[in-house]
Amino acid sequence: MSTSAPAPTAGSTATPTVGSTGSTATSPPPAAPAPSPTCFDTTMVGDTTVAGYLSRLPGAARIVDPGIFMGLDGLHLDTTGDQRPCGPVTVRITRFTVRLSHTGSGTVTRPSYSYSPLDTTEVTVGPANGLAPGSAPPATSHCSGVLSVVQLGEPVKDTDLPQRLDLVTPSPAPTAPYHQKVKVTGERQVAAGLALPADAATC
Repeated sequence: MSTSAPAPTAGSTATPTVGSTGSTATSPPPAAPAPSPTCFDTTMVGDTTVAGYLSRLPGAARIVDPGIFMGLDGLHLDTTGDQRPCGPVTVRITRFTVRLSHTGSGTVTRPSYSYSPLDTTEVTVGPANGLAPGSAPPATSHCSGVLSVVQLGEPVKDTDLPQRLDLVTPSPAPTAPYHQKVKVTGERQVAAGLALPADAATC
């Protein structure tokens, strides 16, 4: 024979059971949004992707300036904090001697140059802005400059080098070696720079 629970007497309060409408549900706090990435993880992608990322880095002062570039003192990283690599990145610098001369006669001449392999070295750049140790090009000499090409993977070859160098002479005429940036287009090439002797315009 079944028995039923006694009905609550007047003035008593029934204890609500799980799922009853008499209970007050407490909602969990909303989940915090995932943090936005503040750096680029170069360890998860290949050389071509890393090279593309580095070559498109914006400058820290002006986004139209490159965030990674060669100077007379070596390879610089100078980009905004949220664009930097998450860790150090190893890049290869392949250097070529550039023999400078002029062709033509009289007052009608044009600069001429030829490349010859010099050396190859690996340096580390990032994650902080600054100069990569060991990245400075060798000293220039009379009518002889140094082209430094920054890339990932296998060293570049002569056929990968720019077919034309637009040599720019500073004004007033330099009295010491100077440097100019060079545009590169290879898929694994990041940046390039040309260190020139003071007499480059008169070779």
